[in-house]
Amino acid sequence: MNPKINLQELLSKYHAGTITDEERVLLEEWYTRWRPEQQELSSEEIDQMKADVWQSLNVTVLPAATKRLWPRLALAASVILCLSVGGYYYLSNSKVSQQQMTAKVEKADIAPGGNKAVLVLNNGLKINLNSQINGTIAKQGNIRIVKTANGKLAYAPDNTDPSIVVYNTLSTPRGGKYNLVLADGTKVWLNSASSITYPTAFKGNDRTVNITGEVYFEIVHNAKQPFRVKFKGHTIEDIGTEFNINAYDDEQVIKTTLVAGSIKLSRDSRSVLLRPGQQSITSLSNTTIEIKDADINEATAWKNGLFKFKKAKIEDVMRQLSRWYNVDVSYPYGIPKTVFSGEMIKDANASQILDMLAYFKVNYEIVQQTKGSEKKIIIKP
Repeated sequence: MNPKINLQELLSKYHAGTITDEERVLLEEWYTRWRPEQQELSSEEIDQMKADVWQSLNVTVLPAATKRLWPRLALAASVILCLSVGGYYYLSNSKVSQQQMTAKVEKADIAPGGNKAVLVLNNGLKINLNSQINGTIAKQGNIRIVKTANGKLAYAPDNTDPSIVVYNTLSTPRGGKYNLVLADGTKVWLNSASSITYPTAFKGNDRTVNITGEVYFEIVHNAKQPFRVKFKGHTIEDIGTEFNINAYDDEQVIKTTLVAGSIKLSRDSRSVLLRPGQQSITSLSNTTIEIKDADINEATAWKNGLFKFKKAKIEDVMRQLSRWYNVDVSYPYGIPKTVFSGEMIKDANASQILDMLAYFKVNYEIVQQTKGSEKKIIIKP
């Protein structure tokens, strides 16, 4: 198959709204592998490409200094359009030259996060899951802990004393994520800088776990043994549920978003019931529980490999980037007032994400920290 014809066909399908999910994934994969510094174009091709790309992006400028980031698939499709003719990526009205863009690519960059986690057993032993081969990695009580081929951690019963129940903790660092299947079949997704403490088997009248950071749950419902999640003085009780909890220490509010089923959220003497599509918002500074309609796609974007912003301030955007790329961010010249909306894939180097912000005059520099191998993002005027 001719790659050029195939790519143009996919782009045409995207514009027509007939592209399949598999073809969307293919576009995104090509986008993440695209390397602009390896491309060359004549001036005529550049002019044509600028017009084609700008038309495919369909960027919307929002009022009151709000900017819309390039839509995820439109960005991928437009990049593929350039790639299909061996071209270089230019935006209409962009003042960044090819030499400037190439120089930026050659500077320090940061790779995206991935499956990284540490398992702490009941006896305090720490297991770095990155270095473990697939299969049984430990035994706790009457349960075998198994690392599966698709990068998950699962708990399987063993033929030993079923009365023994011990606790494990799974934690992800900045730049990490991990999936977990609990002993009852409940599925758990951990975002970067998050943790969950849980029993290796569920005995008694309930199933209780404790979390930090951001965690998504797909609960196996059992009316005789309710599932409870505890975090920062809150308790969620499941009534057959899928939900997301965002309870990072560096966020001003705690958000619980119900995707399916029903949950009861309790805090102190207050409790509320959430319906699918609703989100509770609480703050440690007061006892109020606010309920509002949620943007499910925004709340669960991280689980699906995306950044999704809706009228987000630059510091809100950068907190997410900081966790995913394991990088500190500073604003020595002040915090820009620009607000962003849009989607971007997470499986990309930091520079590819930051270049999108730079297009809207939020400039940056990635520098090496004085000590160690860590890097830092500086937001500049």
